[in-house]
Amino acid sequence: MRYYRGYLRVALTGFSPERFLNLCMANQIIIWNLRYREQGYEFCITLSDYRRIRPLARKAGVHLKLKGRYGLPFFLHRNRYRKWYAVGVACFFLILFVMSRFIWNISLEGNYRFTDDMLLHYLDTRQVRYGSPKHQIDCDLLEESIRSQYPEILWVSARISGTRLLIKVKENEVIGAMPTKEDAPRDLVAEKGGTITEILVRQGRCMVKKGDVVEAGSLLVSGRIPILNDAEEEVGCRYVRADADIRLRTSQSFRESIPRLVTEKAYTKQVRHGIRLRMFHYDLICLLPGSAETQWEITEESHQAVLLGDFYLPVWWSRITAREYGTYQRIRRPDELDALKEQINNAKIQNLMQKGVQIIENNVKILDKSTHWVVQGDFILEEPVGVGQNIKQEEEQEQPDERNGNHN
Repeated sequence: MRYYRGYLRVALTGFSPERFLNLCMANQIIIWNLRYREQGYEFCITLSDYRRIRPLARKAGVHLKLKGRYGLPFFLHRNRYRKWYAVGVACFFLILFVMSRFIWNISLEGNYRFTDDMLLHYLDTRQVRYGSPKHQIDCDLLEESIRSQYPEILWVSARISGTRLLIKVKENEVIGAMPTKEDAPRDLVAEKGGTITEILVRQGRCMVKKGDVVEAGSLLVSGRIPILNDAEEEVGCRYVRADADIRLRTSQSFRESIPRLVTEKAYTKQVRHGIRLRMFHYDLICLLPGSAETQWEITEESHQAVLLGDFYLPVWWSRITAREYGTYQRIRRPDELDALKEQINNAKIQNLMQKGVQIIENNVKILDKSTHWVVQGDFILEEPVGVGQNIKQEEEQEQPDERNGNHN
């Protein structure tokens, strides 16, 4: 408020400055930044209070001298003849007003399964993008459309704050929808070979037992149930949807090669810095020139211009750092080989565990070849087995009686 009203810096000299300061305190005149100088004091005072202290200065026998004028009134007075300056300031605020009518930042929160790129692409199909007019965005309709497009999203909140569109979502932690129940008859067959370790049949006729060795495509549980008479003769059948829990012990191997040589970077002390300015779709890059014969690693840290919290502008600036480096090759160290072996083995184990496979035995070793190394692993697994295969029901058709002879 002192800047908008204007204030002065005043030099105080005379025989009794202490009496003048006491008179100012008695008349509730506020001064600040009071400092002692060789010939007196200096302080700051508002423009309105300066007019009130002149009688007090005569009464105390001191002299006042202006040392500086500060604040908006003096600034406007000094620039009263600069018309283009006023036009520039007016245009600046006019541009800010126009920019405030558009969306220049879209923030997404709470999305994990659906990435930012996926949601931004969908918003783009709904004509919601950077630079969209705010009056064309219906937040309620946008929330409903997102929930309809992505049923896995339970809750959506969209609101506009300044020039920012903030979308918060809550995803369903239960994956997928309820599966449709199928009643078509089927058999269960093995999709791979191995030894049966467990079998529990809920529906159907079991064709194997524990300890049997089966091959890929072998029938495990039949969906055809024969109907027998008292003489153990088949007089008919009925078809069901075979269902069972079957576990199979199998073996699995993998081989992955590792190059003997690894390429690494060796950085030099040469570093270049630059800036990048982007407004709308236009870029301006300022970077010190470097030798085209050398290699440079360029990193960029980007920021968007923002005023007053959520007032984003279509201006981005980046700091660019370029570091010179060279490449060379070296032989991998034993500790690096062990780390790579563990990394490959853990990735295989993680993949198997996600499929519900139980690992009984795991043997991993590194084979030294002339040009490379080979990571070889052998697993003994116990996993669920049994894939449905539809069966065609047999239809019994009555054969019509054939009549021989003609009626005259």
